[in-house]
Amino acid sequence: MKKYFAVFILFYTITILYMMFFGSDRKSSDICYFQIIPFNTIHYFFADHTIQAKKFIINIIGNIFVFSPYGWLGLYIKKFNSITPITFIFLLFITIIEICQYITGRGVADVDDIILNTTGMIIGFYAFKFLKSYNIFNLQVYSDFEPTKSDLQSF
Repeated sequence: MKKYFAVFILFYTITILYMMFFGSDRKSSDICYFQIIPFNTIHYFFADHTIQAKKFIINIIGNIFVFSPYGWLGLYIKKFNSITPITFIFLLFITIIEICQYITGRGVADVDDIILNTTGMIIGFYAFKFLKSYNIFNLQVYSDFEPTKSDLQSF
């Protein structure tokens, strides 16, 4: 399963990056905007009742849900089997991506995107831990177990 997840996460990341920079006919803009006030955009989506449900779902729910698979990186990388390192690395990468959006003028760089994306990753992480603890889907995760010769012969 780890091999499949590695391939999945690679293609998933490429797809997300494409959507963030080129999806929805995004063009480079001369106006670069970085929204740095935490929860400003989130508040706007909850407070402005004229916003269509589709925009709310895409911007709030989508930003959370789309990044939840990154919480499953503990399946593949032992270091990320704990919330602190995976959150730190994820925050670093998602912040770099938002800065790239600002520099290229493709999309709006928004601190709320960082908050929502990280929330999604954390939800994915705890969903992974839950599924693992109840052995749902017979998940096999990275561990310190080193197979012996007799273990390998049983296959």
